[in-house]
Amino acid sequence: MATPERISFDEEGERPYVVAYDQLVTHYAILIGINDYPDQPLESAVRDVQDAKAYLESMLQDAVKIYMVATNHTNGTLSGPVNDSALWPTYENVISVFEQATSLANPGDFVYIHYSGHGTRKPPNGEFSNRSTGDLALVLLHELEDKRVSYLWGYDLARLLKAMVDKGLVITLVLDCCFSASVYRDHDDTGIRFLPYDADSESEYRFDPEESFASAGPAYRDASALPNWLINPDRCAILTACGPHEKAAEPRFNGQRHGALSYYLLEVLKTVGLTKRHSDIYDHIRAKFRGSSLSHQNPVLYGNGNQGFFGRTDKDVTTAAIPVVVTKSGLELQAGHAHGVHDSDQLVLQPLGTDNPDSQELSVVSKVVRIRALTSDLEPLDLPSVRVRTGWMAEPITRFSLQRFPIRLSSELPYRDEWLTALKARSLDVAIEEAPFWVDVVFNNKREYKIMDESGHEVVNLPSMPRDQTSVNQIGDILEHLARFRLVRDLCNKTVADSFRESYDVYIQSGGVKYGPGMRLEVKHGALVELIAKNQGEKVLYVVTKTRRTGQSKEA
Repeated sequence: MATPERISFDEEGERPYVVAYDQLVTHYAILIGINDYPDQPLESAVRDVQDAKAYLESMLQDAVKIYMVATNHTNGTLSGPVNDSALWPTYENVISVFEQATSLANPGDFVYIHYSGHGTRKPPNGEFSNRSTGDLALVLLHELEDKRVSYLWGYDLARLLKAMVDKGLVITLVLDCCFSASVYRDHDDTGIRFLPYDADSESEYRFDPEESFASAGPAYRDASALPNWLINPDRCAILTACGPHEKAAEPRFNGQRHGALSYYLLEVLKTVGLTKRHSDIYDHIRAKFRGSSLSHQNPVLYGNGNQGFFGRTDKDVTTAAIPVVVTKSGLELQAGHAHGVHDSDQLVLQPLGTDNPDSQELSVVSKVVRIRALTSDLEPLDLPSVRVRTGWMAEPITRFSLQRFPIRLSSELPYRDEWLTALKARSLDVAIEEAPFWVDVVFNNKREYKIMDESGHEVVNLPSMPRDQTSVNQIGDILEHLARFRLVRDLCNKTVADSFRESYDVYIQSGGVKYGPGMRLEVKHGALVELIAKNQGEKVLYVVTKTRRTGQSKEA
């Protein structure tokens, strides 16, 4: 039988040419699992990737090509090395499968990389090292009979990911390991996926990051730090098992050990499929960890949360749902004062993967009864017909916190009843007559809608809104966006202690100039802007950012 041919076009869309490999393949998976370390062997890393392989094959069949490099694993026990040296998880073999996948894949294809094994870190020792995290690496193995380890450093991984991104591939990277040396302060480190750095194991390392980065330019700077492996976050997302100072474990589930991230990830994928957004899947997994005995382990998502997990997303970008955790005392919403939750807000709770938000069969309407800084307590409005479970998602029905920004409607606006209905649906309040207002919606002599601030100045950077081309709902969406932005801008901790304020410094830097709170910053297209957060105390601090550009939300 002849090999199927695939017709592609050059960058100008002309001169078709034939690629002689299976035209059905649009997905590439690189699965790396290592149990058989010479020190601190693991039990479940190979099981993790074997389970992932079986699931991907069942879902994608001929559309996926899977590269698997792993140690042997039989009935939950360690065994000797595999016979095929090309499948052994060495530095050379891992580099080879990355390069093969990059070579075969076409622009727009999807690449899924899953690493299950030990991580490590070493102190920063070069110009391109990250001074706060040190240099991070995945712990691989040497040749079949060699009992030493080898390292795939962050700057190596950045180089491999950049080659994929430059070709137009869409990447998901899952790292079920940890990089925190602090785990070795514990007396029981069984199943913890970290190994201390061993300088002797690096003696044969061939790649000189300093020389390579110096010639590659600023795109690789700080690539040894995990978030900076994201060369282009628009087409790349990384899901890690825990934060930089936490430990990733392999606990027992139904009698067998698994990497916790790998287990919960596969569980949710079997429920919702491969095309849900990263942010939706991540929120569900985060709730699962918080509702379990693993609440000390907090997975982290870097990159494009709106990207489909391993395929084109089946859902337009909408308001992010909020995960729910079932605790001993009731239902806990994973959002609080810091997220704009207000007393008596109503939310509809549904399992992740419920495509119809109006479905009554698997939904429970609840209200907020207690609010804390980062979480809130919920109570169902009526006796629910279904049992809410950890990992269900809450879609807000009301956002009463937005009512602190009243909107004045000009008397000249047509369809006033339609305006009132649209604003009420978005929990926005209307200013009455001479009452104070936040913004004023007017209709000018050019038959255009304008939004003015309380000083009478036009709100800048808004799209043109001609009356005959702009609906009331479209303007309602803009007003809701502006109100939510104002809500975040006004967020502050009114009871913070001076000692806490002195423990950190946060500022924006552009063109060598430092911009602090309240300073105005104008940035030209293509200019580099850095958000710098410095920990000046002894305690671990976490920084959460949420920015918006080109109409899509980016989280880090």
